[in-house]
Amino acid sequence: MKPSDFQRQFSTGGGYTPDEPKGPRIEKVRRILTASSAKSILDIGCSNGAILKPLAGTRELHGVDISDELVQRANAMGMKAVVHDVESGSLPYSKDTFDAVFCGETIEHQVDTDWLLSEINRVLKPGGVVVLTFPNVRTVLGILMLTFFNIPPMYAARYRASHVRDFTLKTVRMALEKNGFACEQAVGTAFYLPKIGEFAKNLAEWFPSWSHTTIVVAAKKTDAVYPPTNLTDLIY
Repeated sequence: MKPSDFQRQFSTGGGYTPDEPKGPRIEKVRRILTASSAKSILDIGCSNGAILKPLAGTRELHGVDISDELVQRANAMGMKAVVHDVESGSLPYSKDTFDAVFCGETIEHQVDTDWLLSEINRVLKPGGVVVLTFPNVRTVLGILMLTFFNIPPMYAARYRASHVRDFTLKTVRMALEKNGFACEQAVGTAFYLPKIGEFAKNLAEWFPSWSHTTIVVAAKKTDAVYPPTNLTDLIY
């Protein structure tokens, strides 16, 4: 079973964004994109389109998702969405099409990180930005889980998880830079503990490398080269 098959299974089971999503990640992504000058935005892994719904009246919104059901919901919310599996081929858009790309909680589901980021680079106009969010495995809770319970951190690519890649702020920055981007901003969404949930969203904003989910804003500086020409500088 490929990662995309897990995603289809998850979507069919109703695991999509609520029609009125809330929380620090949603608030901060909306704030960043609302403050930007982007007129055209592509949402990769758009789910039902609810995250960017408040921008529908002022921006041209496009989206791709693996689920036909979710694409129909996204279109009903004012997005021009199409069904697409990122693993199966190039994004269905021409080079230099969009001012901004939002890629929320998607990169951890992709085996070939460079392919995803190179495609984002391709469809972005020069100087365009990607707003990327990811589950951060480097948290206090994650360290405790490894140290005292001998299990992978929360959100990790553990047994039967739909996540296939683990990321920290450092590795996401590295991946972006190797695909033609310059990181401009990193924002923490909140801290998290079981039974408490998300907390201290204002404090977490200043400590993105410890936040349980992290937002990175990066600008396209050069065209990405795929496949990568140098795979010898990986972190082990």
